[in-house]
Amino acid sequence: MSVARVLALALTGCACLASGSRATQSVHLRVAFRPDRSGAQTTIEFAFRISGARNTAPSPVTSLDLRLPAHMGIDTTTLGQSNCYAANLIIRGLEGCSTNARIGFGDATAVLSFGAEGIQERASLNALMGPSAEDRLEVLFYAEALFPVFAQLVFPGVVLADTKPFGEQIATSIPLVQAWPEGPDVALETFKSTIGPLHLTYHRQVSGRTISYQPHGITVPQRCPPGGYPFAAILSFQDDTHTTAVYHVPCPQLAPRRDS
Repeated sequence: MSVARVLALALTGCACLASGSRATQSVHLRVAFRPDRSGAQTTIEFAFRISGARNTAPSPVTSLDLRLPAHMGIDTTTLGQSNCYAANLIIRGLEGCSTNARIGFGDATAVLSFGAEGIQERASLNALMGPSAEDRLEVLFYAEALFPVFAQLVFPGVVLADTKPFGEQIATSIPLVQAWPEGPDVALETFKSTIGPLHLTYHRQVSGRTISYQPHGITVPQRCPPGGYPFAAILSFQDDTHTTAVYHVPCPQLAPRRDS
């Protein structure tokens, strides 16, 4: 059983080991805007890779907090016009939820230590808007593993306010999954997802007709902070260690001025 796969992406973010007297894994984070233009409605693409010490498998992840820059919150978009429930995903898969609930796509990989070998598990990933709880937005990451074992998992996340230089965070719980009864838990290695309208199509009824449209994404602020737009991923592991990875998306280049 498993978690998920990330497309081959050069993960070159800053990785910082923190808390825990025996930190055993490092994390590399990368984030990009599609399109990368000030004032544009964009899709955020984030990806990270987890590495264990001395080429060993990392400890299983138990939580992931993704921190977003100020003024780039999900609640400023029209993403997630419908709500999806975790139970529907487990019972019916993506067909159990409206396409208007989707807010992003991705994939991931997990690894299972088996003797001296590591067995990789791959999964597709979808991000969907869950039901609101106590006036907080909920995001569900739905992983569907296809090889070598078919499995379905839901990672529930909640959108919370954050402190500067961040404005919002998505705090996500990662369930522990045993490869087999009494067996070891699988360990997340790579994770990639978008948050935004890229490749999304929503539908609504207007005068008895079904109209297709693309939701509004997160707007890239006109003013870029010094050093770029800050992102961070804070991961907790089964071995009671914690790791923080930070990445700054470079400020968009200004278009050259044309002489009149």
